[in-house]
Amino acid sequence: MSSKKEQLNEAKEAIRQIFAKLEFEQVLEVKEWVNTYLEATPKEKITFELESEKKKKAWAPMVHKLDRIAMFLKKEGIDIPSKEPNKLKYPTEGFDSDCTELNTCEIDSFLYEDDDIDALVEHGMLSRTYCPTCSSRDTVPLNFISHSLSRLQVRFIFDKLMPSTVQHVLDIGSRLGAVIYGSSLFTKGSVSTVGVEMNKEYVEIAQKVIRQFALRNIEILTDDIRHLEHVFKDNQMIVMNNVFSFFLSKTEQEECWEFLHQHMRPGTILIHHPPIEKVVAHLNLSFDIDTWLEPVDTMAECEEYGGGCQETCEEMEGLVKYIVQETVAEQA
Repeated sequence: MSSKKEQLNEAKEAIRQIFAKLEFEQVLEVKEWVNTYLEATPKEKITFELESEKKKKAWAPMVHKLDRIAMFLKKEGIDIPSKEPNKLKYPTEGFDSDCTELNTCEIDSFLYEDDDIDALVEHGMLSRTYCPTCSSRDTVPLNFISHSLSRLQVRFIFDKLMPSTVQHVLDIGSRLGAVIYGSSLFTKGSVSTVGVEMNKEYVEIAQKVIRQFALRNIEILTDDIRHLEHVFKDNQMIVMNNVFSFFLSKTEQEECWEFLHQHMRPGTILIHHPPIEKVVAHLNLSFDIDTWLEPVDTMAECEEYGGGCQETCEEMEGLVKYIVQETVAEQA
């Protein structure tokens, strides 16, 4: 790695070479522009790319470890994609009600990235289409759904969406544990992390990963969130990946959202995928989402992570950041 002095000399030489291609009057114009730019631009914006590169290097070991965890789970045969229909409780109204047993394939985004899916399709282990009329030529695209966030989304949460003031992370519907692993890795165990998962087998898998990779400051509970008032804290970030729609009846979903409305502390950061307004639109709730949750504009952060790739930018946009507001009763 170059020393700071070497980096400075390299920068000076690069500038000298640029000047060598210009007329002297143009050099003076560049000098004037540089002075104006330095006076008008905040220091952190001038060195933004440098700081970004430093952070990438610092995070590289954690990113690698998260990849290793995903590879470990795949080798263990966890959540192998199947061409057979799964047994979810498909929504019959509202958001995602177009998903059915016939037209939907569940594949875990934490384990299988786009290249993995392409390879599975290429080797005939997975299909992107299905036949709705039993005619081999009359095929339509399958709906692909995941109940885990991708590794890039997990990194995005802890890199860009979590404020430095957060002391507690709560992952509701932990599944294979993507978020709780990311919390321990990307905060270096400095925040207390609690995962809640109703599926006992998934909890056992997560506990095995926590031991195998020596992850710190994580507790994972096998329970229904409606039984766990004590897990809600001040200075908390809560992460949810559409945890109710495919697993609970409409009445149970309403009960869950009423419980969350009652127990989430004002000021809590809530990261939800997809937008909450879409997944609760068909529910009968006693409160208004718009007065309970204030959305936070994260478009600049999404575009930065997209790096010019619209598909990646849209993937990050699916993670919507909210701040829990005080209720009318609390304000009174």
